Amino acid sequence: METIAALSTPPGAGGIAIIRLSGAAAHTIASRIFDPWPSDSDYFHLYLGYIYDPDSQQKLDQVLLTLMPAGRSYTGEKMAEIHCHGGLYNSKKILSLLFSLGAAAAPPGEFTKRAYLNGRLDLTQAEAVISLIEAESEAGLVAATTQLAGGLSEFVNKMLAQINQILAAIEVEIDLLAEEGLNYSRPEVTVSLLALEQKCRDLLASYQRGRLLYSGIKVVLVGRPNVGKSSLLNALLVEDRALVSAISGTTRDVISASLEIGGIKVELSDTAGLDETLAVDSPQAELEALGMARTKEWLEQAALVLLVLDQSQLLTDFEVELYRKIRDKPHLLILNKQDKAPAFSESELRRRFIYEGEILGCVGAREQIRIDAVVAGIAGFIGTQTAVSGDSAVMISQQRHYDLLCMVSAGLTEALELLKTGAPPLDMLAEELHQIRFCLLAITGAESRDAEGLLDIVFSQFCVGK
Repeated sequence: METIAALSTPPGAGGIAIIRLSGAAAHTIASRIFDPWPSDSDYFHLYLGYIYDPDSQQKLDQVLLTLMPAGRSYTGEKMAEIHCHGGLYNSKKILSLLFSLGAAAAPPGEFTKRAYLNGRLDLTQAEAVISLIEAESEAGLVAATTQLAGGLSEFVNKMLAQINQILAAIEVEIDLLAEEGLNYSRPEVTVSLLALEQKCRDLLASYQRGRLLYSGIKVVLVGRPNVGKSSLLNALLVEDRALVSAISGTTRDVISASLEIGGIKVELSDTAGLDETLAVDSPQAELEALGMARTKEWLEQAALVLLVLDQSQLLTDFEVELYRKIRDKPHLLILNKQDKAPAFSESELRRRFIYEGEILGCVGAREQIRIDAVVAGIAGFIGTQTAVSGDSAVMISQQRHYDLLCMVSAGLTEALELLKTGAPPLDMLAEELHQIRFCLLAITGAESRDAEGLLDIVFSQFCVGK
């Protein structure tokens, strides 16, 4: 493979920029632009020196250089890292020197792809690298780190080892049983496959939780105009993200922002107020109608709906109808403006909504808004979504893993159906187990190191320097 080079830190002004070289000529190329070249060249040491242009002998920057040997570097190849001063022009100049001396520009994900091809990572660990880079919450970071450490790989490899054992025994007996005219009878195989089927189902069940940990949840605030949705949004974000006024209908589009609750990223969205009394001939009617249409779209996407009610105003039939539309979705009821005299009682609310759950309150006065109950309610919902039994460290969050495990589960079900016959055709049983084995190997990439199509899809998601 050709020697590659790339900037591995974000481009632009900064204290330090890191440029990576990987390949057989990495050390040779680095030696032509670094001075003084260390006589001992100990690996994993930082050497202070200058980058210079070998043609003009002009010094470009004072840098730190470290060298890594093949077999002990990130990619498994010879590597060099140049830690130069941050700056777009400076790093570009050094990269240009490297390219002029024979290095090639690394495409996205090339360093991690080489780590995979050289056996430094399996495919699930390589995919965890991008998840680690893109993590936006504590939970997402922990989940990605667990996968990078080999949690999913170990789980899959244990399943694979059991399938290999069963498959080997069956293939040995195919010819033996045929020669002796015996019927196949191995109840322990059924027991083993049943256990594997349950493990597979448990892992598949973790998919929604895994997606939640990585991508977060969408929480949508909904209610009539001027009930305090925007004030609540601003209070949750601890900033004035949404415009707040006493004029009804101030928010006409969806305003979204992110925060972290319970270690999970929460995308919080304030929507246009829904109102059944929209005046058709109003000069603002079309704009308001578009805002309400957008609100309904976001309601369909929401993982959790916060229905905000103004306790200082009488309940309306429209709010009762609105609740009926969202009650089949996960939701919380928020009673706002509790610093004012109430216009309806909690018992009236429960009776008209036919509601038995918890009612959360917050004070809407701008100077002393209290939202502890709302935050606790959202955190409680997150807790129910992320709670699992058994080994919670192993999960899946990527569609590729989910699809392959669905195929594994279907194969195990089919194999168990064959075993129910009492005298299964062993060649068919073996074929099912071979397919299961292939899918398990595909998860970790053990049999796809030359499958360029798959690898191009996986590693194209990476940044250039990774």
